[in-house]
Amino acid sequence: MLRRTSDPKMKTLAYERLLSELGMPRLSESTRCRLPELELQAKIFSGEFGVSWRGEDGESIEILHFGVWNREPGPDFSGAQMLINGKKISGDIEIDQDVRDWKSHGHFQNASYDNVVLHVFVHRGQRRSFTSNSQNRVVSQVCLDLAKPSRPSRRWSNETIDETRARNLVEAAAGYRLRKKCEAFQRAAFLRGKDEALFQGIAAAMGFKNNKIPFLLVAQRTGLGRARGPNGEALLFGLSGFLKVGDFDEGDHEARSYLRELWEKWWVLRDRERRLVLPDDAWIFSAVRPVNHPHRRMGALAAAVRSFTSFRKMIDAGNPDDFVKGLTALEHPFWQSHVSLGGPSLPQATSLVGADRALDILVNVFLPARGYEDAWRQLGTLSGPTPSRKVLTASEWLLGASRPAHLRSAMCQQGLLQLAEDFPNAGAEEVWETFIGEWIPPGIVRPVGK
Repeated sequence: MLRRTSDPKMKTLAYERLLSELGMPRLSESTRCRLPELELQAKIFSGEFGVSWRGEDGESIEILHFGVWNREPGPDFSGAQMLINGKKISGDIEIDQDVRDWKSHGHFQNASYDNVVLHVFVHRGQRRSFTSNSQNRVVSQVCLDLAKPSRPSRRWSNETIDETRARNLVEAAAGYRLRKKCEAFQRAAFLRGKDEALFQGIAAAMGFKNNKIPFLLVAQRTGLGRARGPNGEALLFGLSGFLKVGDFDEGDHEARSYLRELWEKWWVLRDRERRLVLPDDAWIFSAVRPVNHPHRRMGALAAAVRSFTSFRKMIDAGNPDDFVKGLTALEHPFWQSHVSLGGPSLPQATSLVGADRALDILVNVFLPARGYEDAWRQLGTLSGPTPSRKVLTASEWLLGASRPAHLRSAMCQQGLLQLAEDFPNAGAEEVWETFIGEWIPPGIVRPVGK
């Protein structure tokens, strides 16, 4: 009996089994990842770590809504809603790196934490620690599974595979990657609504790789409704921590005028929002091209917010060309000619969003918002951005020095990126042989069990 199919869904399932076969086992409690606290909070709030957990006492916990970022002293999120053993509970959520932080930070004596109904942490410690408030009420606990993955040492193989086999493997990896993106978007939409999920997705994409998390945090803490309001741009820059008094002395006349407009609105909001302002060390400014300075990217996000209704209609209509054109046509009277709030002006007006960035947002926001079936059909027809070094390296790993013509396709790039993440130490031939043990392409006959 043979297992043969050309169905892309079956390829994706085979890729999942490939991961379990050659996958990276979880390590022990002592090697759990230690994400920066802001990144941990942002990822939990967006649903990246799921919405259904098993509590430390075995209780079933399902998040219905994470609430809002708390602007007052106290827990991280307020007004959350969840089901605990099927019973609907409302209250606050506190997030810590270590379960023992609850006690060491004095939360158990602080009445501001009395409404906490869920304590989420990453590290348990060697002995069981319980969470209780100043009223001696026990709080449900969840320990996130963030054990750092590790692969046993493998000898790097220089054996490459031919283009036909590589294409099958890349397609399977691309399907797996796209499905993960679609599922992540659906979680975010479930928690906050589709519009909010789109806003946060666009914001994260504006941050590029180095500043994805701070852009996501600003979007989460601002919210689409406030970002679209009369004080929206001032909130985006104020919560970013970008509004510095010293910039008035460094910028040109146009910059000082723009800053004055932002400050007039931010000034009346600042005290209320102070707790949510990002610290300076949340941002990475080094090794960034001037036109991609975080200040300018935030200006591009403000421009995208003003055109949000149009982008939502383009996504609903499923027209990727219009979406890309809309992004590259974004305008802002200040940011088209400046790179930062305190820096010099550009020699000429420059697009806020370049073609490559627009294509990246297309793949990471537009397609996931369309749902997997439609997204998969469109992915195979789209061009991707200029291939990154990671994409080129993965291509060389599979095929050697030859550069396939389809390397510029979005599906090829997504598949190569996924393979590079999943199999950094395995040889291409080894990955392929394991893959076809789970999925046999048309024309290849292999007895079951071989």
